[in-house]
Amino acid sequence: MRTARPRPPVHGMRSFPTEFAGAFRDNIRKLLEEHCEKCDVAANGRSTWRTTVRDECTGALVPVYAVEECVNLSSSPFCDYCRCAGWGHHLVSRRRYHIIIPSFEEWDKPLPENFICRQTHLLHGLLHCNGFGHLLSIRGCSSGSCLRGHDLMDFWDHLCRSLCTRSISVEDLSVNSLSLPLRLLYSLSHGQPWFARWGYNFSHGCYGITKSTYHDAIDSVSSLRVDSLLADLGDSLLAKDLRQIVTVYRKLSGEALGTIREFVSYLLGLRHKKNYPPLAFVPHSPSPSSRQRRQSVISSRRKRCRDFDEVAESLQSRWPVRRLRYAAEVIADALREHGTLTRQEVRDAARQAIGDTGLIDFVVKSIGDTIVGGQAVRRTPHPRTRVLEFSLDDVDMSTHEHFDPVKPLTWPSKEEVGRDIDTLYQSAVNGRCQEARIILDCKHWAKHWELRDDTDDKLRFVVEWRPMPWEMANLRGTPLPGEVVVLEPHASMGDLLVTAERAMRDTYCIMERFRAQAVEGVYGDLWEPVMSGGAQSGATIGILGDGVDLESTLRYEGGDDMGTVDCWCGAREDDGERMVACDVCATWHHTRCVGMDDDKQTPSMFLCPRCGGSSFDSFDFDDGKWPLTLGWGEE
Repeated sequence: MRTARPRPPVHGMRSFPTEFAGAFRDNIRKLLEEHCEKCDVAANGRSTWRTTVRDECTGALVPVYAVEECVNLSSSPFCDYCRCAGWGHHLVSRRRYHIIIPSFEEWDKPLPENFICRQTHLLHGLLHCNGFGHLLSIRGCSSGSCLRGHDLMDFWDHLCRSLCTRSISVEDLSVNSLSLPLRLLYSLSHGQPWFARWGYNFSHGCYGITKSTYHDAIDSVSSLRVDSLLADLGDSLLAKDLRQIVTVYRKLSGEALGTIREFVSYLLGLRHKKNYPPLAFVPHSPSPSSRQRRQSVISSRRKRCRDFDEVAESLQSRWPVRRLRYAAEVIADALREHGTLTRQEVRDAARQAIGDTGLIDFVVKSIGDTIVGGQAVRRTPHPRTRVLEFSLDDVDMSTHEHFDPVKPLTWPSKEEVGRDIDTLYQSAVNGRCQEARIILDCKHWAKHWELRDDTDDKLRFVVEWRPMPWEMANLRGTPLPGEVVVLEPHASMGDLLVTAERAMRDTYCIMERFRAQAVEGVYGDLWEPVMSGGAQSGATIGILGDGVDLESTLRYEGGDDMGTVDCWCGAREDDGERMVACDVCATWHHTRCVGMDDDKQTPSMFLCPRCGGSSFDSFDFDDGKWPLTLGWGEE
């Protein structure tokens, strides 16, 4: 009598599974056989496996599905994700695996027919049997799940490390509850995207953007001073909203919050804080110099404060209000940095940013007892020398002309913080449009794992197929990634050849009949130990052989008809953005780079600059330059 297979045990999300010692193609099979149970075998060559893991934080039992897909029987054998990740030259793998945690509503329901294609999964990862893969989607609490995005990423990262994956790519399209792209918000607050916490690094930017250009754009926007941004925005409605936000949060935090990075970090942290401290303890303690100034201020007659904006609008001057406001903010920044300053010291500090001394003198005369950036600018005589000195003071709301005792300062709600984040985001984008566009165009990230060779005494090599000259004629010439093989410490040269041949056959469609014949770089007879031939564990070894089906259509993950990308922006590979091909030379260009709107169809006839000549008049090119569409309502 046949006994039923025991149900696999329930593991924790951060301890499932234990680490494996083989290559990825072997480890994934072992995972399915030992830790999962088979659900069904579909007619299209897909096999579905299931296991259950426990979330250590909430105790929830989470279903995890693994779908094994035979590429030869798939209706979509090529991988668009590889093409956009820069791996389009990889050979087509024979099998790929979908790791899926379905949406919370589907945990106790039968699997639908289009299970793989659904867009509601909490986690969806695609792994090729050569160890390269893609994180396709991750959705945390915002989707109604009890699992946070951090928990899902911890599980995914632990799984990939345990299975000895080679590289994982991700296209960062994540947004917050306000539909703001997190790759910009996190780059401004942390200098890197959210996925960088798990070791994902810059892979490549769209539209030819390089890594250095990306980091320069982050530094430019995140280091932008909020007061300077207010001056750049002028008298717009957005500037008025931002000015009110700046005043409120500087009071709540008790900090200067001078730059965009400081402001975004504070607001993001405030939105995720569960309990706010009592407002009585929020104002910051004044510095000793500020405490000394306060004594002289208290002893003098307190004057009622007015917002500098109102004062500037009432002044009769030859300078616009925008320039007066900017000068006042420069002076306030200098006082925050240096403390008490004399009139001449204020002028010298302001001259670092403003060249018009007449403007500086005019503002210095008018800035006393006004509120700039949420603090009062005081102009008081020194008690001994009687020289006028300028200093900043905490705003006493009882002396403010617009003090409303019915509406005291309170902590904002989560929704209000979210709206304020949106206002700050829109302000930063409008203030640094080009740099913000660069950051948003960098969405491709990848994590690479080095070959681990220190866990046991086995030998591990990366074997690379070295094509013959006549075989290179049917290949693109781009180096192919090698395959990991694991051998016993006493393995011979013959064992290396057999294992390498089996690995190539088991991994790639065009190498099902591959015959390994020789090893390049390691010397010795077939019966001699590998170690005696000059090979060190962890090295890369070339394999010569024949039997590769170079006539097969299943050669490259990106397909054989990838075409040539040669866009004016510098892009030489497909980066996943919308493109159009020239009808003469078949070269691909970004539609955005040639001035085509994304919501419009491409023309029936398109000619690139090398082939078009006067045909480009319809695109309104100016002086032969290509238009750059930045969005955000630019003219």
